[in-house]
Amino acid sequence: MLDYIAVVKNEDNKVTKYQDFASKSDADAHVATYGGFVADKPDDYRMKYWVVDGEKLTFDKSTADSDDAAIAAVAYKDVRRAAYPDLREQMDMQYHDLLDGTTKWKDAIAKVKNDIPKP
Repeated sequence: MLDYIAVVKNEDNKVTKYQDFASKSDADAHVATYGGFVADKPDDYRMKYWVVDGEKLTFDKSTADSDDAAIAAVAYKDVRRAAYPDLREQMDMQYHDLLDGTTKWKDAIAKVKNDIPKP
């Protein structure tokens, strides 16, 4: 398991180049040759949330959590969009609802909205 990283390059407090290592001694040897510093590999693989502060690497959990929440807040839209009947089918339902006095279209739309609610 690759538990350590050698941060070789960073810009604007962000990691731009690193190498994974299984042992700290291998990471230390790499840093001795190429420069940089060694850190425990963050649990989260998303490098854009790794923050370099001097020779310390931290994980910006609050920004990651905020971004995850923003993605989840709109992700339901794609799922819901795929679940709706095709527009031609919806128009046919509306036509028959008018002719037959039924509520097939309204029921179909309500089912999708109930099955896939907004977060």
